[in-house]
Amino acid sequence: MLKKYLFICFFIGLSFLFANNSKAQISDTPRLQISVLTCDAGEDIYTAWGHTAIRVIDSIQGSDYVFNYGTFDFETPFFISKFVKGSLEYFISANYYADFYAQYEYEKRNIKEQVLNLSATEKIRWYQALKKNMMGKNKYYLYNFITDNCTTRVKDGLFNNTHYVPTQSQEKSFRDKVVLAPYQKGIPWIGLGIDLLLGSFSDQKPTDQQAAFLPDLLFDQLAGIRKLVRSTSVSNFNNETAATKPNTKDNSPLFILIGFLALYALSLIFKNKSVRVIASITDVILLLAFTLGGCLIFYMSFVSNHTACFNNFNIMWMHPLYIIALLAYFIKNEWISHIAKVFLAAILGLVITSYWLPQHFSIEVFTLIAIAVILNYRLIKRGQLNIKHKN
Repeated sequence: MLKKYLFICFFIGLSFLFANNSKAQISDTPRLQISVLTCDAGEDIYTAWGHTAIRVIDSIQGSDYVFNYGTFDFETPFFISKFVKGSLEYFISANYYADFYAQYEYEKRNIKEQVLNLSATEKIRWYQALKKNMMGKNKYYLYNFITDNCTTRVKDGLFNNTHYVPTQSQEKSFRDKVVLAPYQKGIPWIGLGIDLLLGSFSDQKPTDQQAAFLPDLLFDQLAGIRKLVRSTSVSNFNNETAATKPNTKDNSPLFILIGFLALYALSLIFKNKSVRVIASITDVILLLAFTLGGCLIFYMSFVSNHTACFNNFNIMWMHPLYIIALLAYFIKNEWISHIAKVFLAAILGLVITSYWLPQHFSIEVFTLIAIAVILNYRLIKRGQLNIKHKN
């Protein structure tokens, strides 16, 4: 009888223990709600790719915060030079969701919210990691627009603190999506400039872990992971959504470049005085533009910390050495012809080997290369003409 009594007491006590543990887990699970916020592009250039942030609701504390890894300070000394070099410090910040929402409503930038289906342990672990990132020097990081940005920080936080793994990547390279965004925003010349600055590193195929490096890419990846997203909602402040944007470069400056190329080529045929004057002015402008553009390509490829710009083969046709040709242009001797022959040989070598190079050249870039070919051909002819005048 005593044994039976003790067994009943033990069973009741064990039942209470399991009930309390179950109750604790149930009460703890809804305590935290973590969402990924994907925001549309804005009007400023640096917002052309959109934005990613994390929303954390703590029902016990009554808090509703947004953690934002895309924060920087325009008042930073030497802001532009630090950004170009890749030494500008970005940092994580936190603000009330109501303020975040109001700001994007004001800017008319839609917000897509994906509430994540995480366990209590995963949510607590990620929340603790976010709060640790807010402390001291932990909050700062060196921004890299492909490998370390507001989106990759959220992506890495998710996969480092939960059991989920990324889906198989369908992205062929980093370049395509980076260049496409400015075209979609109606600033195609910015897109072309970025295309010129990106090196062969950007043409690598992203791994599954790297693929979601931009806001919309991460949104799609999360949506494709089974049972990860509990619910999705959209706050519409603008009729234009990311889903309606064409995935093409419809407003490309290609036709303008082809038109310029055709007119510039006509200078090789027509020799009247007006054409010669206009063509000579064009020569000087192009030499100056290629010199400055070449300096920027050289700096971004060999000096800056932006890995996306490393190993840029555009340096073969747009480089700082055009400054020599620019100076020689006004000296009536044959040296400009020899210089131009070297430059032209480098360009033709690039074109011939471009199929095997690890870097993609768009049709817009090839059109610019064709303009460089005509420029150097004209320089060769100018040098030959100087020789005739001397004789």
